[in-house]
Amino acid sequence: MPTVHLLDYGAGNVRSVRNALTKLGCDIMDVKKPEDIPQAKMLIFPGVGSFAAAVKTLDAMKLTDALRSYIREGRPFFGVCLGMQLLFESSEESPGFKGLGVVPGKVTKFKQGADNAVKIRVPHMGWNGVRSSD
Repeated sequence: MPTVHLLDYGAGNVRSVRNALTKLGCDIMDVKKPEDIPQAKMLIFPGVGSFAAAVKTLDAMKLTDALRSYIREGRPFFGVCLGMQLLFESSEESPGFKGLGVVPGKVTKFKQGADNAVKIRVPHMGWNGVRSSD
């Protein structure tokens, strides 16, 4: 089975992802410092919680630049929940905090109301479509 590098920066659902990978028979290497990232063949970036808190933690652990470089190189990467949101430039949730910026755009709340026909209960678990603004 493949070796998967799991970014463990103390935010949320790392244990759930680890359990799933173990069930699949994957070998898991923890990423806890920037030097671990370039060695990853596959990198999973899980997370639950605040955009701002995650940005602060990644910066404090000095993971931001190594993570951004890894993703920009087009290497195998999977962001889960907050790990995916942090790929964007910013988030409406945390004004003034910059994400990794590897995906252009801003994470915004689900729109609700008369002008927006879609009404989604939040928190929402399930599948949604993604539409580009282009």
